[in-house]
Amino acid sequence: MPSETRSSTARHFRPDIQGLRALAVGTVILAHAGFGTVSGGFVGVDVFFVISGFLITSLLMREADRTGRISLLGFYARRARRILPAAALVAMATVVASILFLPLVRAVEIIKDSIWAAAFGANIRFAVVGTDYFAKGEPASPLQHYWSLSVEEQFYLVWPLLLVGAIALAATRGRRLADGWGRRTPLLMIGVLSVLSFAWSVHATYQSPTTAYFSTLTRAWELGVGAGLGVLMSRGQVRAPRWLVQALGLVGLGAVLLACFWYTPETRFPGYQALLPVLGTAALLYAGGATDQGAVSRLMSLTPARVVGDWSYSLYLWHWPVLRIAEDHLHHRRLPLDTLFLCLVLIVGLSALTYRYVETPFRTGRLWARPRIGVALYPLSLALVLVMAVSGRAWIDRELGVSGDNPAITTADFHGKRLSKDPAVALVQASAQAAEAGTPIPSDLTPPLLGLRKDTAPLGDCDYRTGTRGLCANGDTDADKTIVLVGDSHARAWSPAFTALGQQQGYTTYYLVFSGCSATRAVQAEPQNLRPWSDCEDFKDWVVQTVGRLHPDLTVVATSAVSPIVGPDGDPVGVLDQRDEFRSLVTDGFAQELAELKPFTDRLVVLGNTPKLPREPGVCMSQGGDVTLEDCLFRRGPVAHAIQMDFKQAAASQDVEFVNALPWFCFELMCPPVIGSTIAMRDSEHMTPEYAVELAEPLARKLRLTS
Repeated sequence: MPSETRSSTARHFRPDIQGLRALAVGTVILAHAGFGTVSGGFVGVDVFFVISGFLITSLLMREADRTGRISLLGFYARRARRILPAAALVAMATVVASILFLPLVRAVEIIKDSIWAAAFGANIRFAVVGTDYFAKGEPASPLQHYWSLSVEEQFYLVWPLLLVGAIALAATRGRRLADGWGRRTPLLMIGVLSVLSFAWSVHATYQSPTTAYFSTLTRAWELGVGAGLGVLMSRGQVRAPRWLVQALGLVGLGAVLLACFWYTPETRFPGYQALLPVLGTAALLYAGGATDQGAVSRLMSLTPARVVGDWSYSLYLWHWPVLRIAEDHLHHRRLPLDTLFLCLVLIVGLSALTYRYVETPFRTGRLWARPRIGVALYPLSLALVLVMAVSGRAWIDRELGVSGDNPAITTADFHGKRLSKDPAVALVQASAQAAEAGTPIPSDLTPPLLGLRKDTAPLGDCDYRTGTRGLCANGDTDADKTIVLVGDSHARAWSPAFTALGQQQGYTTYYLVFSGCSATRAVQAEPQNLRPWSDCEDFKDWVVQTVGRLHPDLTVVATSAVSPIVGPDGDPVGVLDQRDEFRSLVTDGFAQELAELKPFTDRLVVLGNTPKLPREPGVCMSQGGDVTLEDCLFRRGPVAHAIQMDFKQAAASQDVEFVNALPWFCFELMCPPVIGSTIAMRDSEHMTPEYAVELAEPLARKLRLTS
C-alpha cells in the first residue's frame, strides 16, 4: 500500500467502527449458533452493510477531495485485496470439508454453490434455490452466507461508477466538492436511489420474502444510508453538542440491540423492519465521528472489541460452514453444548489464523499493493475455486460412479418366504427384508445417485406454475379414451406411470398438476407470505372447468396436503402446530374437490400418496463408508399417512374409489431405499420418474385398465 494511502488511512482510522463490527459479527454468530435470546442477530449483516457503504464512500470522497479524481482501478484493487483471498480460501476449504463429512450428493450442490460464491452471484443462486419448490426441506448450504458478500460486491461494482458520474456532473455546473455545494449532487443521487430501493424492499418483502431477503435491490438502501452519511462526514470530524453525541450513541446501540433481541427468523425482513438496525448503525457511526465522542463510542473502542473487529471478516466467513457442516454431519438440528463449544473454539482459531496469514499479508503487502496485480486477484480467486470444484466433482463421480459387483435385489433371493402374488409388491417385500438383513447397496442403481434431487418428472409446455393454461397430450395421443391426472407435485411424480400406461393401454393422458397446490378446496396459503394463494385457487377452478370440457373416461386425483392453509378467520393453519384443525379443513376441502369433479368424469379414483420419510434415501446412501441398505431403511411418516386415511374416508363419503399405493413403497411400515435396483424416492416424499414407469403395469391392473 502506498505510503500516502497508509497515512491517510491512519489519520481517518475509527477504532469505534472496529467495535461496531465486533458487535455485528458477534450477534450473527450467536444467532446462527442457536442462542434464542439473540434470535434477531441476523441484523448484524445489515450493520455491516451500513458500515461498508459509509467507509467506502468516505474513502472515495476523500480521494476525490485530495486528488480531484477517483481511481477506479485503485478502488477495485483495494477491494480485491481485502475480500478475495480469505473468501476463496474459506470457499475451497468448505468444499473439501463437505466432501469429507457430508453426503456426496449434497457435496455436489455445495460445489455448485462455491462457483456462484466465487463469481459473487451467491445471492442470486440462493434466491432461486429458496423459491424452488423441489428444494424445500434441504439443509442450508454451508456457503449460504456468501450472499451478503455478493450483495456488497455488486454494490462495489456499480457505486464508484455512479459516484464518479455525480462528481463529474457537479463539476460541469462549476461546483467543487470542497465548497459543499458540490456534495449536493452525490447526496441527491444517493437519496433518490435509496428511497427507490427502500420502497422496493418494502414491496418485495411483502410479495416474495425469500427473494427479497437475498436481493441487492432490496438491500441497496442500507448501503445507501451509510454512503450518504459518508458524504456528509467526509470533510472531517463532526462537531456536535456532547449531549447529542451521548444521546445518539445510546439510541443507536439500543436500536441495534432491540432488533437483535426482538426480531425472530419469522420477522418479515428486510422491508421497513430493517430501518431499526440500519438507522441505529447510522447513529452510532455519526456519534463515533464526533470530536467529543460519547461513552458508547469509547466502549466500542476498547482493545478487546477492536481485536474482534479486526477478525470480524474471517469470523463471518468461517462461522457458518463450521456450524452447518457439524450439524449436518452429526444429524443434529441443534448442536449439543459441548460440541458447540468446540465449534466456536475452532471458528475463533481459524479466524485468527486467517486474519494473520491471509488477510493481513494481502492487504498490506507491497506486491499486491500494485493496482494491476491487485485487480488480478479477481480472475485468480475464481480460477482457484473452479479448479477445486472440478477436482471435487471428479472425485465424487469416481466414488459414486464406479460400477461395483453388488447385485440387484430379486424375489428369488427370498425363495420360501411368504411374498405377495403381485410381482411389484413382492419385490418391495423382498427389498425391505434385504435391507433389514444389511444387504450392500446395489452397484448399478437406477437412477444414479448424482442428480437424484433434480430428477423430476417432465411437464413440457404444461408447467402450470408458469401461468400457462394450455393442454399437453401424453400417452397414446391418437386414442379416443382419455385419462386426466389431477393434483400437486405428488401427482406430477405419478405422470410418467400414466404416460407409459396410456401408451400400453390406449389412453390419451393429461396432467393438470401444480407443485405445492394441493387438490383440496381448503384455501392454500402462499408459501412465502402466508396470504391466500390466488394462483393456486385460480388453478383449482380451471381444473374443474377443464375436466368438465374434456369429460374423461377416468380422472385420478393424487395429492398431498401442503401446509399451511388459510383458516376461516384468515390466519394460517399448519399441520404441526394445529394438526387437528388442519386435518379437518383439508379433508373437508378434499371431499368438496371430489364432489365438484365427479359429475364431469365417467369414473373418479383417488390414488393414495407416496410415503413421507424422515430423511432422503439418496442422501443417506451417499454418506460413504460402509453404508448398507439397512442404514437407509426408514419408517413411513405417521402424520402424512393419517391424512391419507382421512382422504380415503372423504373418498368413501363421495362414493369414490381409493387405490392404496403404499404396498408399492413399504412393507410392514418400513420403506426400502432401493426396490430391486431402482431408487424409489427422489427425496423424502416424491417418487423418481424411473420407478413411476416401473409401476405403470401394476397401476393399470389396480385401476382395472388392462385389456
